[in-house]
Amino acid sequence: MNIEDLKNFKKYNPDLKIRELRNDNTSVYIIYFETLCKSNTINDFILKPIYDDKIKTLDDIKNKLPSGNLLEINDENTLYDNLYSGFTIISIDNKFISFETKESLDSGIIAATNEKVIKGPKDAFTENYQSNVGLIRKRIRSKNLKVNEYTIGTSSKTKVALFYLDDIVNKDLVNKIEKKLKTMSLDYVANSNYIIDAMSKKNNIMPTNIMTERPDLTSFLLMEGRIAIMVENSPQVIIIPMFFSDTIHTIDDYYQNSKNVSVTRIIRVIAFIISVTIPGMYLALTTFNQETLPTSLLINFSIQRQGVPFPSIVEALIMFLIFEILKESDTRIPFVVGTSMSIVGALVLGQAAVDAGLISPIMIIIIAVSSVTSFLFNDNDLVNAIRVWKLIFILLSAFAGLYGFFIALLLFLVKISSMDSYGFDYVTVDGILKSNIQKNGIILTKKFKLNKRNSVLTKNTERR
Repeated sequence: MNIEDLKNFKKYNPDLKIRELRNDNTSVYIIYFETLCKSNTINDFILKPIYDDKIKTLDDIKNKLPSGNLLEINDENTLYDNLYSGFTIISIDNKFISFETKESLDSGIIAATNEKVIKGPKDAFTENYQSNVGLIRKRIRSKNLKVNEYTIGTSSKTKVALFYLDDIVNKDLVNKIEKKLKTMSLDYVANSNYIIDAMSKKNNIMPTNIMTERPDLTSFLLMEGRIAIMVENSPQVIIIPMFFSDTIHTIDDYYQNSKNVSVTRIIRVIAFIISVTIPGMYLALTTFNQETLPTSLLINFSIQRQGVPFPSIVEALIMFLIFEILKESDTRIPFVVGTSMSIVGALVLGQAAVDAGLISPIMIIIIAVSSVTSFLFNDNDLVNAIRVWKLIFILLSAFAGLYGFFIALLLFLVKISSMDSYGFDYVTVDGILKSNIQKNGIILTKKFKLNKRNSVLTKNTERR
């Protein structure tokens, strides 16, 4: 345990500050994480006494600092524990003491707006880069947490941090992402999406990375062996790689009873299927394959469509467009009037369209159910992907019936099966078959039985 070890440790922790102060022939080292410590406390209680009183020994420092906040350090583990707890380390002649200078990271932290939870912490990342780093450090207090920092953007000079756990992560993945970041040629980096676009050369409809505003979810996924990328001035962190099974996982799953989570995940799977396929299935059955429907149901559908001047495909596309416009307007207009506009759009316009004989009631129900089920997913990229695949199912089913529907289904399955997320299969055989992964797939087992990490991501599958 010496200063040289700490200087080597700093290579992967750019927010670690090591300041050397010289009094005559004595070197006094001040070591702290700037993301966890309060700079005013360090200046007033540590730096000022050292400068003013010509301190040369640790005993001199002990006499000048409040004794209640002082701790002697006798081993390496205690030193790192103190650093990660917001203490400043003072060293003279390779002897160490620590002084509490903890920053209150809760001040100025806002609640998550897109990824709300019933249980669990309410804090979220903000545009403050230093605070965001501190929110991760206060959750993972391990010297295996590495932070590589890059400056990207010839004009913006934006800081980009790469987080990973050195003893867990797949090193090939780290090398691949580091290479992409080092060779990235951008003039301006406004937010995390600029980094995603520069790293992802393939035009995939489905998202291949997780975007989150929650530090707790980031920490959970880092512990699984994934990589986090934080961009200065952006309240969202990029998590890679992403698997198809992640689309039905939410942060709430980590805080709920495992049985309730399993039921909720099954509901999300059903909602995903309904949202993507039900409009196309309705068009296929009512336009080309009426013989597959019960006679009473077919007659009911026909009665509802009496007087509608448009064919089913045009009717479906009109309603699809109207609902997407309503969703988009709900996002853009001020929050105060957002809810009322949604109610007006859904009830008044829908009822008026039926009364005018422009749209059949069953079509409104089909498109409404398809749209509402997509609201179960808070990942905007996933919702956009559902929208695209829904449109593909509608068009193919309208022109080829059930044949078109199953062609669309085959295209979807082939596409997601052939996708990869930074070298990892998007849909993994391990994710379906291996019992240790299956425990946190659709069915979530009890937390204490999750004793293995994802073997697809890391060789170090044993949990603590």
